[in-house]
Amino acid sequence: MKVLFTGAVLAAALLIAGCAHKPSVNTISNAESSAQIKRIADRRVETDPRLAQRLYLTEIRESTTNDGYKRVQVFFKNLSGNTYRILYRFNWYDENGVEVESPDNELWKRKSIVTGDDLTLTTVAPRKSCGDFKLRLKVVE
Repeated sequence: MKVLFTGAVLAAALLIAGCAHKPSVNTISNAESSAQIKRIADRRVETDPRLAQRLYLTEIRESTTNDGYKRVQVFFKNLSGNTYRILYRFNWYDENGVEVESPDNELWKRKSIVTGDDLTLTTVAPRKSCGDFKLRLKVVE
């Protein structure tokens, strides 16, 4: 009887441990993509090495909207074992390197990303004269 009780307790413990698994995401995509992707090189200033290790930058893409504005997409992957919450904002600069005022420049936007998932942050330039951008990221405490 004692062996049966111990076995039942062990089985229940394993079941509970299995249910405590943190959610993660598997991703499937087209292996033979026909998209014409324009990737851009990045320059980074990392003041939070923990953020850089957990939220991995996979690539940056650039395109133009139908009405001639520059669009940028920044792709990340959550390599941490937890859901990760960040704040981010984009700033745009004209051809002379001067920051272009935009209501979005002042707003930090919030995003969450679960373990193993991808995150895409997209922005469109506020003016056609914008050539460069900066993306700022910080951890939600």
